[in-house]
Amino acid sequence: MKTSAVVGIVVAVLCSFASVATAAGYLWTRADVEQPLPARALPAQWPGKDGQALRTVPLPTGELVTALPAQTGGQVLCQTLDQERWEALLGGKALREVRDGACHVLTTTSEVLLALDEQGAVLRDPASVDVAGHPGELEYLPPKVNARLDVRLVDAPASAQVHPFLRVEVSGTGAVDTLTESIAREVVSAAMTPGPALPARAADGSIPLQRPAPVAIVDAPWPVISWQLCAELSRALGGTGRPRFDGRCTVRGVEAVYTDKVTPRVFPEQIAGRPAVVTGNTVAIKLTDDSAQELTITGARDPRGLAEAVLPRLLGR
Repeated sequence: MKTSAVVGIVVAVLCSFASVATAAGYLWTRADVEQPLPARALPAQWPGKDGQALRTVPLPTGELVTALPAQTGGQVLCQTLDQERWEALLGGKALREVRDGACHVLTTTSEVLLALDEQGAVLRDPASVDVAGHPGELEYLPPKVNARLDVRLVDAPASAQVHPFLRVEVSGTGAVDTLTESIAREVVSAAMTPGPALPARAADGSIPLQRPAPVAIVDAPWPVISWQLCAELSRALGGTGRPRFDGRCTVRGVEAVYTDKVTPRVFPEQIAGRPAVVTGNTVAIKLTDDSAQELTITGARDPRGLAEAVLPRLLGR
């Protein structure tokens, strides 16, 4: 037999083995993927690198849970259920943190993400489910080690301040679809206890004035913040406040604005025991040590004096 023919046969045989090996590798990979996720050790450092520790936050009622500042929303979702209930649902020790505005829960066998959002996720072949009286859609596809669930909490249109959807993502072992529904049902039931509806919002963002009982504006829903700002500015300045949905109120040309966005400000002074900075007729106050929440008041003749008058009650003192 010619050398070239022998080489050709050898190459063919090797290619055949390579093809079989490749196919076997693919099948083994698929088989591995479809196995339940193995248990893992909990991380020694928690919160994780990009996570935030839980802080005590007030829990809203009614539809107001859909109108929370971004970082507050994750805190509330993590704390609608206490530690004991989370561990009972997930079957073991659970770690909680807020990551990118979402509640992140981790055990040795499961991982949960919950977030309030302006829209639901794009799901493949979802099944319609009822979640504590709210319409939901559940995605649970092979290899069936994770599930995603969207729940429509309110009919109000989405905006920068209103997040009508609760998104739940769960990965783990066992009946992950059932676990996902159970988590969503308990969180929704706890977060939407009987309470106020979202206020109607005009085209310019204004909302009807209300005079609720005094509460701290830290980690409060957007409309509640606006109403509290109006109450305190009116008490200090007289006149009637004009609240807006996005944490603003104007009284007699003086505007108070709440924000939870990180700013480059430096706060070299102290007002009512909080870091502050006064520039002209504007004062900015850092409301907490462990979040980006700030209050800015502009247009006042004596911004420092006004801030000293309204801040204690706005902080719930």
